Amino acid sequence: MISYNVFLDRERLPAAADWARLIREAGFEVQLSTEFEPHSHSGYLPCPDERTGFEYYLEAFGAPAFEIGEIGESGAKAIGQRNAVASLRFSGRPADRTAAIAAAATLTAMTDGVLFDTEPGHFIGAHQALAWARNERYQPVATYRRRAMRRKARLTPAVIVRLLIIVFLALAVWFLRK
Repeated sequence: MISYNVFLDRERLPAAADWARLIREAGFEVQLSTEFEPHSHSGYLPCPDERTGFEYYLEAFGAPAFEIGEIGESGAKAIGQRNAVASLRFSGRPADRTAAIAAAATLTAMTDGVLFDTEPGHFIGAHQALAWARNERYQPVATYRRRAMRRKARLTPAVIVRLLIIVFLALAVWFLRK
């Protein structure tokens, strides 16, 4: 599941009709449903029908210590005092991605929020969100880089046996060539 998270002040959350209108005014070919309540809706949001859409969740955000570990210190600084996060999640289909990008960017711009694109780890300010959505140049306000989850090489008994077999075979080939 891919997600875009918009950190915002809950009081600035627009009505669905206003949000849909700004998406159209910004030039996106996405039809956001006006039949939902952004303050309470939770789940799949069709754009305009069941074939295209994304999941929408609005949750409180208070930047406790465990969340700061997930977004990094620079991300927490960029988010500031915003008290809610709207998560727009989708499975990766191009039409769903287009709908989620348009909705996330316009919501960020309308609420003076901060958009977190989880794939590159970019925090994008409200003034850059529409440029991000249009694949234009933008400057993230912060970047979060996850540490690679590489396993350390360990000399387990199975690895030692394999190494001994390789050494034995190399010696056998060397002796047979003499």
